[in-house]
Amino acid sequence: MLNLFRNNNILSFVFVIVFAVLIRLLPFLVNVPIDLNINAPLAQFTFNWITSFDDYYYFSAVSASFFVLLEAYLVTHIVTKHSILNKDSFLPGLFFVLLNSLYPQQLFLSPQLIGNLFVILMYQRLCNLYESEKPLYIVLDSGLYLGLAVLFNYDTLVYLPFILISVVLMTYFNIRFLLASIFGILLPVYLLGVMFFLNDNLNDLIIIVNKSLARTYLNQININWIKLLPWLLISIIVLVSGISLQANYFKNKVKTRRILFTIALFIAVSILLVLIEDQNIIFAICYLSVPVSIVMANYFVSTRLAILKETFFVLLIASAIIYQYFI
Repeated sequence: MLNLFRNNNILSFVFVIVFAVLIRLLPFLVNVPIDLNINAPLAQFTFNWITSFDDYYYFSAVSASFFVLLEAYLVTHIVTKHSILNKDSFLPGLFFVLLNSLYPQQLFLSPQLIGNLFVILMYQRLCNLYESEKPLYIVLDSGLYLGLAVLFNYDTLVYLPFILISVVLMTYFNIRFLLASIFGILLPVYLLGVMFFLNDNLNDLIIIVNKSLARTYLNQININWIKLLPWLLISIIVLVSGISLQANYFKNKVKTRRILFTIALFIAVSILLVLIEDQNIIFAICYLSVPVSIVMANYFVSTRLAILKETFFVLLIASAIIYQYFI
């Protein structure tokens, strides 16, 4: 089955689309309650508008699948453009779709899923730093994308140190990079305020911001621990794949080495983001799935131990089916 995705061509992407459709069918078969975690002003504004649609339920399910596929394509594009893995394939996109389809809550549009698009675009820009003649503009763009993500989910602000450390890894330390990233983050906030002001809705924005700030961090994790069982297998795969990447670390180009280091940092920061998720950690899995899907793809890209790898893949699919339909 995995051979369908081990190539980097349009047919493999079609198979990813088919896989996404099949594994995300639940909302069209049974009625699933939509549960959202909204903690940022643009998210509240957007979802107040979207939830007014008559067909909001199906719109949410379809648009969520669209975002997942778009983000899966972007993750695959990053891997292939920068030759992060030994072989180009659509496996990163495949595992991104799978990791974002394990639980029913992931099958609907959420602020976290939208914010994740900007996090991916941020990382895509950071990967271009090493060969850039004008890194300041890339840092500014990265801050801008992070600022847009923050407007959908405050928790993504934890990626600010990730930007700064990645910049130092890919280029060199410069105080202007810090200022550029902060300015990039503040720019979307300023433009949002201007938009509300011009539409005489500034008081509404203030109310939304005050309401969204009334939250706490590091709450007790609100999840059935049984649902974390697949992550034991995922952790083992990531560990084995990480050891493989480390063994071949010095065989790579300098640029690839530094990108691999940022992926490890990406995982660490994303785990922190999952822990500070204030309602349900399932919503924050989309952020963690970006670097994890890349590392998992490295393990499955080889046909060695094919039966074992196919078994692992089937177990993950079975986990998604069990959690969606039976738990």
